[in-house]
Amino acid sequence: MCRSPEFQNLISRAITLFPEDTVLGALQQMYRHGVHVLPVVEGRGGDLLGEVTEDELHRVARRRPLARLAEILTVKALAAPEETTAEAAAPLRLAASSGWLH
Repeated sequence: MCRSPEFQNLISRAITLFPEDTVLGALQQMYRHGVHVLPVVEGRGGDLLGEVTEDELHRVARRRPLARLAEILTVKALAAPEETTAEAAAPLRLAASSGWLH
């Protein structure tokens, strides 16, 4: 099966996650479809709320496998204004490892 970036993009547009989905459920969808990034959309209107990556979900899953994606997106939104360096993911890692996500 083709796993080119174009294929990944096409699949990730067809498969969506919702804010109430769990980290574990999102990872299962990624494994099932062979993608590393998926969009999170609002259930009623289908508006794009953000996206989650396999790497960030793995970091959160170590401590909070049943955390809702809404929580992940909230932490990402709080960190977004400062996202200019490789350290931008630090707030998400810190929140996940310290148990701040609940």
